[in-house]
Amino acid sequence: MKRTPSRFLSSVLTAAVALSACGSSDGSSTAATKDRTVSIVDTASPTDSTADLAVTPTVTETGAPVLPPGPPLPTGRGWQWGRTVVHIHSAFSHDACDGEIDVTGKANPDCLQQFRDALCASTLDVAFVTDHPAHMSEFPFEKLLNYRQDLGDKLLGPVGAPQANLIQCPATKEVPAHPLIVTVGFEANHLMPVGLHHHVSPTEFEGGSLSDAVTLTDVQAHVAAVKSAGALVVNAHSEETDVSAQRLVDSGIDAMEIYNIHANFLTVIGGQGGKPKLGKVFELEHFLGPKETSPWPDLVLMIMLDMQPEAAYEKWHTVLAQKHVTALVGNDVHRNVKLEAYCGPGGQYEGVCKPFADKYPNLVKLLTEGGMPMMADGDRIDSYRRMLRLVSDRVLVSSGTATEDKVEAYKGALRDGHNWVVFDLLGEPDDFDMVGKAGETWVEMGGKLHIGDVLWLRTPRRAYPATWMPWSEADTRNAADPTEIRTLLWRTTTDGQPAQVVQEYKGFAQVASYKLDKPGRYHLEVRMTPRHLRPWLKALGQYADAEQRWVVGNPTEVAP
Repeated sequence: MKRTPSRFLSSVLTAAVALSACGSSDGSSTAATKDRTVSIVDTASPTDSTADLAVTPTVTETGAPVLPPGPPLPTGRGWQWGRTVVHIHSAFSHDACDGEIDVTGKANPDCLQQFRDALCASTLDVAFVTDHPAHMSEFPFEKLLNYRQDLGDKLLGPVGAPQANLIQCPATKEVPAHPLIVTVGFEANHLMPVGLHHHVSPTEFEGGSLSDAVTLTDVQAHVAAVKSAGALVVNAHSEETDVSAQRLVDSGIDAMEIYNIHANFLTVIGGQGGKPKLGKVFELEHFLGPKETSPWPDLVLMIMLDMQPEAAYEKWHTVLAQKHVTALVGNDVHRNVKLEAYCGPGGQYEGVCKPFADKYPNLVKLLTEGGMPMMADGDRIDSYRRMLRLVSDRVLVSSGTATEDKVEAYKGALRDGHNWVVFDLLGEPDDFDMVGKAGETWVEMGGKLHIGDVLWLRTPRRAYPATWMPWSEADTRNAADPTEIRTLLWRTTTDGQPAQVVQEYKGFAQVASYKLDKPGRYHLEVRMTPRHLRPWLKALGQYADAEQRWVVGNPTEVAP
């Protein structure tokens, strides 16, 4: 049984209080910028004069970058962008929405409405909901899809056997009106089928495990069963040690998480054998204070984003050495963080917290009273609205894809690796791309090229804010304190060698070509030093100098 977000945060706070009681911490309450410098082990092969471009961006009179020359953008090659989130828990998960559900299906109606509103507020196109089998298996799809006829919803799929719910999201002061499609899936033990057409049969397969402790025969049977129900099969929590890279290769899954927000909690408390960084817990103090002094509340993830867990990313590289498995990001929102009164009367640390009240008044108050951690904006720390805006997947699907075909198109894009992992909190990447060219044919990311073909790379033109963000695009171009990015081209091979960075490109709006002379699987990673966030981090402005992973692309295979 995996720990829920509430247990994660409770464990962190409990350990922090205990450590404080002993008069020590990890020695720092500020961000220790992780050294993420990567050695370049190879260089780009010479290209012909028509392909060898490394363009410095120009700007308009207003300072906005102009798109450099190079290949046509995806929209010019017949594609359209979509935004999706995989791994979401609604009120039909036993450990979501503060656990307020009973066996009759009376899920908390307020939480269901919050869930629906947050999906719309996140400007998603398709939401792949993944409730736990314990309750999800007990209810019809119509209920799991949060279908509301009174609000104009439309069920998609065969009559009497809906597969998705089309919601017409209304306009708000933050986002325009737009359509949203909700699907059904589930999360078991590392096994996470998404976009199911119907409940799995036989019912014992509505669950399952990918763990190494289970026989491969059983794992493959579970994967086959959920695929027969129409699912795209994803591995959840690939950072954990009980599921090996070889198991992911052999199981037949389609995709795997290379980041999950829960994994960051584990890095704070020293999970998976790491060193605890409990000093970071005390930085929550800044977010619990008055609005005038608090950082922008949605930046709360920044206090641990600079120490992203690398186990999942490294495992993905190991998997890629044998076969293509798509990388995607897992959100894993539960909306269930509710703390005990650790420092209150009868609490585990009654009387211990008082000496720290002068320095950490808001944190001590929370630990004394218990309940939901509320941020300076009046919303809980783990609200659906906040969490669904942190990370997402961008997919490419054919232009003109009909609404009724979108779910399958999105699943196909994820299966084929036509998607990018994006840490939205840092900003929206604009006009980024990786595409191959074989002769006169464009080969999209996730496809196959050969030695002698050319890989074209386009770094993001800018980082622009979503409509709900308080900063402006101009802030990323502050000459005195500029936001910086590095784009790394990775190659994995089948020779047993670790994945390697073969080229680095610095700066926004760069276009370059890379003539392929070695086999392997090539993918891009963009890292950002988000100095545009400094004013919004306030007392925690040092995190603006910590380089973060921003965008990760999927691999294109290069054969001899």
